[in-house]
Amino acid sequence: MYSWRGDSFMSTPPARSALLLSVFCPLSSVLCRLPSVVCPLSSLLAALLALGCSSDSGGVASGGWGKADDGFQAMLFAPRGVVRVGEAIELRVRVRNQVGEIRYFASAHDLTLKAARGEKDLGVDIDYVALAKEGIKMSPGQELDFPLRRYATAGAEAKLCQGEGLYRFRGRLGKLELPPVVVRVEQ
Repeated sequence: MYSWRGDSFMSTPPARSALLLSVFCPLSSVLCRLPSVVCPLSSLLAALLALGCSSDSGGVASGGWGKADDGFQAMLFAPRGVVRVGEAIELRVRVRNQVGEIRYFASAHDLTLKAARGEKDLGVDIDYVALAKEGIKMSPGQELDFPLRRYATAGAEAKLCQGEGLYRFRGRLGKLELPPVVVRVEQ
């Protein structure tokens, strides 16, 4: 069931979906030049992208990289950008070696995290954290992730984050800036 359409070779059913998708997603014409087995899957993917849908709606929320200090950069992120009320908000830090040589990253740092819900500041979490037992040897360009905090969103344990809303966290890990990351808590 193959037919020629213009200058491309496509199977008949995917050609119909490609015609519909070409209005929404210019990449659909490229995707539908793939073999007929792959084309329906790629057409579906193109349709989801064109409509702004994602199969990972509660995916990772990250705040971007902070300014480099002493050859290192840090990023605050949440493995789940959307959590339900009653589930904990998990925050992690990713550290990257920015220089072209092997460096040792200190294992313990002062941590300052500021939390806000909308425009309202909720408070500051200040602590001294140990990321590892000893200094961490990092190759050039290497990135490592470390758990930082888990904030309860309901119950007696929920001191900083209580209930639904958009929570914004930012702060510092030692001298490293941690740009804001936003996590949504919903029912």
